[in-house]
Amino acid sequence: MKVSILAGLTLTVVALYGFAQESGAPPAIFKAGPEILAELDEAARNSTSAAGVSVRISPGISVRRRMSGVPQYSVMHPYSVEIYRILEGSGTLITGGLLIEPIAEQTSDDLVRTLHGIEGGLAREVKEGDILVLQPGTPHWFSKIDGESITYMESRVRVTTAPVRYQ
Repeated sequence: MKVSILAGLTLTVVALYGFAQESGAPPAIFKAGPEILAELDEAARNSTSAAGVSVRISPGISVRRRMSGVPQYSVMHPYSVEIYRILEGSGTLITGGLLIEPIAEQTSDDLVRTLHGIEGGLAREVKEGDILVLQPGTPHWFSKIDGESITYMESRVRVTTAPVRYQ
């Protein structure tokens, strides 16, 4: 009995593997680095957005550039975890603390933001190669951007159905 069950499972796995290969699993999403940088450069030429400019790679994954000559939003995402991988530039990122009111108009249920900074929190100097994981409800803000800009890959994944808010 055990042998026939094992044989049946083996045949099922082999059949599914063959089907996946024949049906053509989707290829990886690919966007070349020079293409991403060119799109960011073009978007940045005409932008004065406090959110910076971004190139969407796939749902929840983008490359964002924030410019130093523009006021920066301090934000929190009550439903999502964010992962930053700094690609170019450096600056000071404050995490934790409290968003300083007044809060700007919300454009999404997963975005709370203000142009007035953060009270308290932990200031970190971040640079190319650094990775940060921001838990849901964690205020964060680039209080200083060295040079002209900072560019980072941003992965945002909604992980909860109940908002997390630390303030």
